[in-house]
Amino acid sequence: MLNPARKTLLALGAFCAIAVGASALAGAASKTTTTPSSSTSSSARPERPKREQLTGATADKVKAAALDKVPGATVLRAEAGGHGGAAYHAHVRKSDGTEVVVLVDKDFEATSVETRAAGRRGGPGGRGHHRGGPGGRSDEKALTGETASKVKAAALARVSGGTVLRVETDADHGSPYEAHVRKSDGTEVEVLVDKDFKVTDVNEMRHP
Repeated sequence: MLNPARKTLLALGAFCAIAVGASALAGAASKTTTTPSSSTSSSARPERPKREQLTGATADKVKAAALDKVPGATVLRAEAGGHGGAAYHAHVRKSDGTEVVVLVDKDFEATSVETRAAGRRGGPGGRGHHRGGPGGRSDEKALTGETASKVKAAALARVSGGTVLRVETDADHGSPYEAHVRKSDGTEVEVLVDKDFKVTDVNEMRHP
């Protein structure tokens, strides 16, 4: 038979063992519940802010400013903000099919025109200008009206069955005009036209 003192010591030992085990289980459960939440918070990524679409009178004023800067174009959309701290900007498609962004200040004055990101096609179905960038060089201007019609006619007379992508002034060949034409086999050429609307040369387009 165990004496009372030894019985007491055994009982205390068993109680302590039970308490330690319960504490260990509680700690493990706490770690299990908190770990996923910390992982979830660390992997969360902030959403990119969306540009505010303009409406009403503000949109009308921004569109008007853009069209004053790029006559004959079509405004695709007008939005708040813009590159370089601009108050507003408008996405515009020019008459030759290229797209630009017109920056507009808080007084609704167009401050600059920026070419869309590289990789856009140069004209309707085109593959970009061989001198770098949709729509060609900044010192070559799109032709309109009767001049554009005569240059297109001259180009198509030389390149039978072709499709005129755009017509513009020429800055580096000595001719006043040029037409970018896609031939029936899919290749593209640059047709040079003089002041009398006669074709002087046809150059094969060079793409990167």
